[in-house]
Amino acid sequence: MSEKSRIRTTYAPEEKAEIIMAVLTRKTTIQKVAKEKNVAPTLISLWKKQAEEAILERFVDSRPGRRKVEVSADDVKEELRAARIVARTAKTRATRLEAALKTAKARVAELEQGVRNMAATMGCKLAKAKRPLRQKD
Repeated sequence: MSEKSRIRTTYAPEEKAEIIMAVLTRKTTIQKVAKEKNVAPTLISLWKKQAEEAILERFVDSRPGRRKVEVSADDVKEELRAARIVARTAKTRATRLEAALKTAKARVAELEQGVRNMAATMGCKLAKAKRPLRQKD
């Protein structure tokens, strides 16, 4: 019986930071990064959680004489969860708006083609419309 041994890959802090920043700034998803970098998605999720905790620890004010505001970890986690929901909702809405814009552009192109066909049928020549210049505020 031979056992397969797993090879542990170590990642440089810079590489971890690059991966986490891409995920935190919503440039890409954990799944996409995992496939690109050949890293387990659960490992990226762990790194993300560690990064969020490190950020929170960094902003704890430990200077003497300062008024301390009690913030529990549960409150912070709840705020993070709420922020993620807002971000997810915004991303979904943006996707829907992009799809609607694409559909509208296709419809405009269809209508323009119809007008050109109608003008050709009638023996008319269409003049190209000039758009007014946009004024800068």
